[in-house]
Amino acid sequence: MIISTSGTTPTAKLRMVSGFPLAFGVLAMAMSQFSENLPSKAQIYDYWKHRLSRLYFHVEPRKPRCWACGFNYGARYDIKRPDAGWDEILQRWNRIPLQRCHIIPRSLNGSDSLSNLFLLCRECHDLTPNTSIPEVFFRWGRTQNWELREDAKLRDAMRAFRIDTDSLRQLDQVLNSSEFRYWMSGKFGLHRPQSNYAPISSRLTPATLVGLALHYHRELGCASRRSRGAPASKH
Repeated sequence: MIISTSGTTPTAKLRMVSGFPLAFGVLAMAMSQFSENLPSKAQIYDYWKHRLSRLYFHVEPRKPRCWACGFNYGARYDIKRPDAGWDEILQRWNRIPLQRCHIIPRSLNGSDSLSNLFLLCRECHDLTPNTSIPEVFFRWGRTQNWELREDAKLRDAMRAFRIDTDSLRQLDQVLNSSEFRYWMSGKFGLHRPQSNYAPISSRLTPATLVGLALHYHRELGCASRRSRGAPASKH
């Protein structure tokens, strides 16, 4: 996906500041070295495997996912073989692109010990409370749900396109139609999140999906009016 570098964007303006690329590179290098000094994700899971349930977090060994919101990267890291050994399970936890998050942040003298590290997706890591009280962190984590978060993003995208209740019903029909899925083929790109400190799957953004569905619905309406000889309405 091509990212705009227009001088009107905040990111582009930052790039114009003298020394920004150098500072960015130094920061990325420091973050990489910092991550290498932490225990592995397998070690973190092995430490927490029996402790999570005591804190009311439900995480299955064979289904690696974010410990807070439950995001699982499309279940691609799930272990389906019933005879898989513990070593294979730990290897899978090492492979999934979760981040090692400090429960008590380093800025508040939090340690790099296993007891202070939690496995979270990139988005949860960005949203976590930074406090010296672990229970605040855990209480927040128990409330997270990636599906509800995605629903909220869809609602935000709909508000951005000013979709009213009547249009929402029609849009739902469009989103579920095979004709729309065929029409949108070749008209969208997958967005790669701009966090540079951990890999995450590219995705179809809610704004892309809602915007295309709305455009398709309006095009369909215009075509129908043209076939009846009625003037196309303005949007």
